[in-house]
Amino acid sequence: MKESRLYSFIDNAAGFTLHFLEGTKLVADIKDIHEIGENAKEYYNRTILTTQHMITFLKTGESLGVYIDSEEPYFRFKIETNFTGSMRTLLLPEEFESFPEKLTGVARITKIFPNSKPYTSVVQMNEDAPGEIINKILEESYQTKSKVVTSDSLKQSVMITKLPKVDIKRVIEDSEDISLNEYIIKFNKILTDAFEKGLTEIDQIVEYFEGFGLNYLHSKEVKFNCPCSEERMITNLRNLSHNDLEQLFAEDEKIEARCDYCNTNYEFTKENFQ
Repeated sequence: MKESRLYSFIDNAAGFTLHFLEGTKLVADIKDIHEIGENAKEYYNRTILTTQHMITFLKTGESLGVYIDSEEPYFRFKIETNFTGSMRTLLLPEEFESFPEKLTGVARITKIFPNSKPYTSVVQMNEDAPGEIINKILEESYQTKSKVVTSDSLKQSVMITKLPKVDIKRVIEDSEDISLNEYIIKFNKILTDAFEKGLTEIDQIVEYFEGFGLNYLHSKEVKFNCPCSEERMITNLRNLSHNDLEQLFAEDEKIEARCDYCNTNYEFTKENFQ
């Protein structure tokens, strides 16, 4: 199975960018890592396919965390991603399986920079549909004229952004200025056909969208990658007090620690902390 990729195109004549995420392998890999119930899988895939488009706003060395704190229904969903396209995700409680039609709570967006403090913004959710959360974040937090739509199969998604006039080098100076919604309606059949074709090859995807007047900019792999390691686990556990560590090994000479993001288990002895 081909690695998932995020493709970027620009429509110079109309002043829009289009980002196409072919996410078949990404959602398959996450399904293998996390035991996602059938009732929660649709929400899980839709959220991943939509939030991953936000890496298009990241610069070299930057990373992003999207944390959905839903109170009704209650769950915590974390997606952490970076400029390179590596991402990891976590859903709590693990046994959560109710597919939510409406969400109430907050979405926290934390952008992390290489040499400065992180920036966090908060977007309120009030009975919002799960598929619209990302569009609310793009409008209220990023303040862009963007919209993300997903395929019915929940394996691909597209983000369309209307560029500010100062950023547009029009091919035709007197070309018609259309709104974001008008542009999406105009491209609806093109996007629907792209989803139904299930294209996965780079050349096929580039050729398809270039056939409708879009210019190909670049693409990057998007894949699950957890940076956890035995060394990092030991470092975190060493932050516990001496008494807490003594209690951990009170009943057994060995303990296990599991990474909640990738479900990797690590085994330690007391000697690891001396």
